[in-house]
Amino acid sequence: MDNLNFIFFEEFKHLDKLCGELYDVEKDGVTSYINDMKSAVQYNCRQIPNWREDLEQLIRLRHIRNNLAHAPGAFDEECCTQKDINWVQDFYERILHQLDPMAILYQKTKEQGQTVENQKINAKNQSFNQINNDINKISPFDDKSCNETNEKNKISLLKMCLISAVIMAVIMILELLIRLIFV
Repeated sequence: MDNLNFIFFEEFKHLDKLCGELYDVEKDGVTSYINDMKSAVQYNCRQIPNWREDLEQLIRLRHIRNNLAHAPGAFDEECCTQKDINWVQDFYERILHQLDPMAILYQKTKEQGQTVENQKINAKNQSFNQINNDINKISPFDDKSCNETNEKNKISLLKMCLISAVIMAVIMILELLIRLIFV
């Protein structure tokens, strides 16, 4: 009969190595994952199914692993169950398929950021539309003596509106580029 402690210990090592690769640390990968979960904003965590249960399970299983690694004679008594082993294997697969809590949190945060970005773009588009409406409302005077002055004013206003529109477009593009680079 296989020793469940040994199997658990080996499976946990695989999980720890995978988490270490995610966090670019040589050891304590699961601890880094746990710390990341603990520091996550609570509001976002409530939207993720089983967040609390996964965190509690990771902490409990890390404790079992540490006991096996450091307590004398710990492998002599069964410290874990097949259910614990299955959970570690399942969590490993969830990380690989980006179905783990931190991956889901990242996706939700990314989607919320995109929603906010879309709202900003819509607001800027409304500003452009308002400028266009203002330009369309400008009509020439009927008085022929004022036509030349009004044409100059109209051209100046159009230039100012065009410059404003170009500046706003450049700002939007820069903002999008910054988001793409840093997200």
